[in-house]
Amino acid sequence: MKKSLLLFVAMLGISMLSFGQLDTVIGFTFPVQTGIDSLNANYGDTLNLGYDIRFESESAGTQDSITLTNGVTDYAATANSWENGADDKYFSIKFKTGYYTNLVLYAKMRCGGTNPGPKYFKVQYRISSSGTWTDVCTDTVTVANDWTTGVIDGWNLPSETWNASQSVYVRFLSITNETPAGATVDSLGIVKIDDIFVVGLNNTAIGENSLMNTRVFPNPANDVLNIENNESVSVLYIFSTDGRVVSQISNPGQSIDISNLAAGHYMLRMVAGDNAVKTQSLIVE
Repeated sequence: MKKSLLLFVAMLGISMLSFGQLDTVIGFTFPVQTGIDSLNANYGDTLNLGYDIRFESESAGTQDSITLTNGVTDYAATANSWENGADDKYFSIKFKTGYYTNLVLYAKMRCGGTNPGPKYFKVQYRISSSGTWTDVCTDTVTVANDWTTGVIDGWNLPSETWNASQSVYVRFLSITNETPAGATVDSLGIVKIDDIFVVGLNNTAIGENSLMNTRVFPNPANDVLNIENNESVSVLYIFSTDGRVVSQISNPGQSIDISNLAAGHYMLRMVAGDNAVKTQSLIVE
């Protein structure tokens, strides 16, 4: 399980219950190395969990392959073929922000040791696939052969990305053909990215939230969870700590059977018909 401060901030966001709550919009920690969903977001709004990370070339209009190699804790999205990639090649993610504001970005990047990729990157965003790429800020990301140099530690995304009716795209764009050692990046040059999170303020938690009186108990629980004022809940999700949906129940009743869940920590998320969201931690004994 991820134990970095970055993940702590993101997990805190999806467990807060106060109005105007901070929430994880999308997050990638790459807990598994293979499988059809291994490059997909494993944290965040349910609308964003199916989105993946990509490695692309703007001039060629193509995607290249991403593998999963050793990361901060588990695995990291890894790409080579960064040669001649300045202002052209990039990692990208996309996500929905329909009811989120005050968006903040976190990520960690690293160069390969024996085969280093480019040293400098910048972060850009656009609204919809046909939008114009725009710098998030004037800062650049300096990447080295460690996980502590190339850290994006809470960059504010512009207000244009808030409450967007179309998908928001964020990319991590190479802006040099030079390695950290000053050599020219070749086709074997490697860059990794891990612990990518976008967090924001969940507007559905402000004012008269339709789930404000809904309560789940007991916690810790054993075989059964009770839901008080369950009428507003359209879907209930239970997530494992690695971001997998282990249970999904539509229109849950006043009690649900959780006897199939192994003992441990989980995240519970309820979604109402008006898209209000309420999340909390859950302990199963």
